[in-house]
Amino acid sequence: MKKITILLIFFLATIFRTDLYTDEAKKTIAILDFSNNSLINKEKHASLSQGLAEIMVTELSKIQSLQLVERQKINALIQEMQLSQSGIISEHAGVQVGKLLGAHFLVFGSYMISFNNKIRVDIRIVEVETGVTIKAEEVTDKVTKLFEIIKKLNEKITKDLNIELTKQEEKSMKETNTSLDVISSFSEGLEYEDLNKTDEAKKMYLKTLEKDPEFEPAKKRLKELSNQN
Repeated sequence: MKKITILLIFFLATIFRTDLYTDEAKKTIAILDFSNNSLINKEKHASLSQGLAEIMVTELSKIQSLQLVERQKINALIQEMQLSQSGIISEHAGVQVGKLLGAHFLVFGSYMISFNNKIRVDIRIVEVETGVTIKAEEVTDKVTKLFEIIKKLNEKITKDLNIELTKQEEKSMKETNTSLDVISSFSEGLEYEDLNKTDEAKKMYLKTLEKDPEFEPAKKRLKELSNQN
């Protein structure tokens, strides 16, 4: 039984690492879905678990010296290994997933919406090789400024990992913005996609782009789904 388990893990590692870049100069980061610790309207904002992670991945992907593991690849591996029914996994299991994906760093996140209409978003950056948390960060602001919170956390991640940004990368990281309504619509689309409800996901991404035609994460997911057909 032990031999079969070892072979299975080796097989999964081969599958999920085949299309990662082998450029050693790049730092590979895997961002897990965020935990929802909200005190109010917890169900209403549940899909932000997926949305925050995907938006972070898309924004950080603008940095050439970073390699971001696709969120869909992470969740596919989690499901294959039957580590979680919800997509939210323990730190120990997350580190194992990170190793199989060839990630150097793992980002665990959580968010909490409180009674004063504010949201606190926390992240922890874990070094996969050692399992040690190298930095913990948090940003608290109004819920309506959620995208700005994501940008601030991304800036902290690049600083904590000693990533030097080019002027163009600094500009691209700061110039984009969008509303909470757009983020919510996009997050609902991800929720549908995770449930394999592709048509519903596409409709939600299109709805998102009607609200913000330049919202890159929705463009990316819509293109990916269209290519699958």
